[in-house]
Amino acid sequence: MPPVVIVGAGPTGLTLALLLANRGIRSVLVERNTAPKKHPAAHILNTRTMEVFREIGVAQELEAACQPQNEAAYISWVVSVTGRLIGREPIMPPDYASILSFSPTRAMLFPQNRLERMLRGRVLDSPLVAYHAGCACEAVQQNANHVTVTMRRGDSSQTETVTGSWLVACDGASSPVRRMLGIRSTGPVFQHMLGVYFTADLERHIRGRESTLYWLMNPAAMGVIISYWMPREWALNVPYFPPQQQPGDFTEPLCREMIYDAVGTRDLPDLQVQDISPWVMSARMAETFQRGRVLLAGDAAHSMPPTGGLGLNTGVQDAHNLAWKLAAVLHGKRDASFLHTYELERRAVAQRNIDISVRNLDRNQSIHALAGAKVDRLKLMVALQNSWGFQQLPQSWQRWLVREAIRVGTSKYHWCDDAGPRGEALRALLAANLPSGTEHYRVGGDLGGVYREGAIVPENSPLPEAADPIQNYRPTTWPGARLPHLWLTARTGERVSNHDVLEPEGFVLFVHPEGRSVWEPALRQAQLQEPLTLRCITIGEGGQYSDPLGKWRRLSEVEPTGAVLVRPDGHVAWRAIRIDNFANATKALGKALQRLRQ
Repeated sequence: MPPVVIVGAGPTGLTLALLLANRGIRSVLVERNTAPKKHPAAHILNTRTMEVFREIGVAQELEAACQPQNEAAYISWVVSVTGRLIGREPIMPPDYASILSFSPTRAMLFPQNRLERMLRGRVLDSPLVAYHAGCACEAVQQNANHVTVTMRRGDSSQTETVTGSWLVACDGASSPVRRMLGIRSTGPVFQHMLGVYFTADLERHIRGRESTLYWLMNPAAMGVIISYWMPREWALNVPYFPPQQQPGDFTEPLCREMIYDAVGTRDLPDLQVQDISPWVMSARMAETFQRGRVLLAGDAAHSMPPTGGLGLNTGVQDAHNLAWKLAAVLHGKRDASFLHTYELERRAVAQRNIDISVRNLDRNQSIHALAGAKVDRLKLMVALQNSWGFQQLPQSWQRWLVREAIRVGTSKYHWCDDAGPRGEALRALLAANLPSGTEHYRVGGDLGGVYREGAIVPENSPLPEAADPIQNYRPTTWPGARLPHLWLTARTGERVSNHDVLEPEGFVLFVHPEGRSVWEPALRQAQLQEPLTLRCITIGEGGQYSDPLGKWRRLSEVEPTGAVLVRPDGHVAWRAIRIDNFANATKALGKALQRLRQ
């Protein structure tokens, strides 16, 4: 069997390679960089992503290595890190302790550069993954049976090819593979940004106001400081305005000056600028996630503002959705058309996450607008910068005019640090309108994602959900929803999550003891026609697993003779609320499985 070729060894590509290896699928991982990312980049791992990492065996390592959750569980709005504090909001909602019961793991803050090193170590140890670092993908050719990737190693004049059964492009928002295939990506570009990763011991400067984000109301350093590894690892993210401003204009000495302004002191004797990386804040979606034998995942398929930390998480969960489907096709249990369900399911989730991220961005921008930095003025400036007449001016004039426009647009920021009544009034206005920090952790958006079409059998009943389904999570077994987590006790006495007993390449039918005599023979009958593995698990007294807290009756949302069919990725594929006898069970299950094969 030819391997799956994965282009891009970020969190999405690395996760996909490990998930495929768990299913016995070989992959070739092609990465243009020779070493893992230096810049910390993303740092929020939500609960659903941690469940995926639990499946590939790294969640426990992450939990052991991460910093205490309460050390930076705030968002601060400041003139500078050591300067005036305008407001400080907790990230975690008041009921966070109860939220922990929704999953066998938990959300955490963990920098992407450290995460990639951890995942890369697992990939290098896997005999099923061939990792090609320092190789750029230069061409993609495909036919009805395979895909051929031409890659160039480093600066070599020689190219080499690798052939795979499928190609998954996980090569970022600017995806060369997507461009090679002529797949358009549409949506707004909000801002060009520069990420300045630096190390400095800020412990004595942040004491009493530790935060994961410090939003800066500061004309000398617009943007945000992110705490990656307190108290030493940080990044300052600031906007720049091309074409008159370019990343190369931001030299290390200039970046050091911006850091001093952002922190509010020059007393940083151990300050080291580690990396200066440009990036683009956008909300874009590929017109299709698949062309022939090439599929797009992660930022190659969709990009979103970092407000809410959903980009990395959406990509990892793309990989989780795609891995079991690729395995089913490659092992001959489904035909190639089954992969169309990947886009049917993930596009809607990506759009929802884009919408959440953009709303968070709008809330932040509304605060800056109160301080005079209005979005419509920014858009006007960008339009002028790119106009033909403006670009006919001498370059020095263009740069000066852009700097002046920025200075005028942020002049009111000086009031934030004014000790007089003008400053007090502005700070009070800003403090009264700050967005809640809990908007950055929305358990409903995290665990409540529901597939409305795809590899599921929909039902006509209304979806049970919270009044605010993004903010709050309402566990349900409605088809397409994530299986609600439940701690079980095996006959051996071992404590396991019901997520731990799922089939990596098949379906699990969860039943109550009263329905066991009906569903077990029905499942054996269905297995004669279903290529994927089918397994029946009874939860309750006398079953394979006991329910010590007595929660399954309520969480299952089916009657004692009902059943819940769950996919390898933990999403409910189908359920029967009530079945009276073996004949009806056999007919209903057979019909559902037939639908799931289409």
